[in-house]
Amino acid sequence: MKIGYNTWSMATVPYATFIPELARIGFQSLAISVVPGYPIAGKWVENAGDFTRWDAADRARIRSLMVTHGLELASVVGNQPIIGDDPDRVEAAMARLRASIDLCVELALPHEAAPALNCGSGGNPAQFESHRQQLLDRLGTLVDHATTRGVTICIEPHVGAAIDTPDRSEWLVKAVNSPHLALDFDVSHFEVVNMPMGATVPRLAPLSKSVEIKDQHSRYLDQPEPEGWRVEGNGVGQAVAPDGHPVEYQFLLAGEGTFDLPRYLTLLAASGWRGAVGFEASIQCQSRPGYDALDWAKRIHHWMDRAWTVSGISRD
Repeated sequence: MKIGYNTWSMATVPYATFIPELARIGFQSLAISVVPGYPIAGKWVENAGDFTRWDAADRARIRSLMVTHGLELASVVGNQPIIGDDPDRVEAAMARLRASIDLCVELALPHEAAPALNCGSGGNPAQFESHRQQLLDRLGTLVDHATTRGVTICIEPHVGAAIDTPDRSEWLVKAVNSPHLALDFDVSHFEVVNMPMGATVPRLAPLSKSVEIKDQHSRYLDQPEPEGWRVEGNGVGQAVAPDGHPVEYQFLLAGEGTFDLPRYLTLLAASGWRGAVGFEASIQCQSRPGYDALDWAKRIHHWMDRAWTVSGISRD
């Protein structure tokens, strides 16, 4: 399994900087975020990797830099909400996702398949039943386009989204029933609602063609907050655990939370995963004053590299 990094983690860093720097740090595989921007700490931050800013020369240079620095391009992150009831916003999102599928083909490296396109479902848990056919219809048209282009769409189950549980994740893959639709499996979205990785990894890893991780911790809201639990400056979210109890959680940076990465890697390998595992620094983390993405990338790689060694997982 290659040690990977998701550039969602560095909204303001341009590709001409992050490709050589992440390779120098030691990462082997990248997921490149091409979304328009991010709401960070209550402000809209334009993404330096917004692909609409790239001309043909930029796209050629990205491919060249990736090859020169020996990096794999695992996926393109094109997150746009598929669920929605505003016709203008939906059409804009769908058009951008179609263009992102085409971008995957343009960025494909020599002798490698086109990278996957990662995307969320959008919506919220309460909208699943009322919008499930809408999700299937729209995703179906995107998968049709992806099929003609040789691209796989990977939907990320996400806490707070319409697709947020293992059951819903399995239903979606089965309902679409296409080799060009899979999951983008980020176990943190289950960890924060106290679903054990021993249950989620064997179920969802075999349905996935993209894998991401974070560090994180969570607590039950109906219990006293443990002293020192909260990482100040970091964002925080709330959800409901499968047992019906409300939880509060923080997505965190490498080594700050409770995530047992060596055990996770062992479970992932036992489930048959052989691809890259990419770290994503959440927008919650990027909200911290003075967040330095490249400095944290070094610490993230050290944490990941140590876990690979502890677990005995090969870096290939």
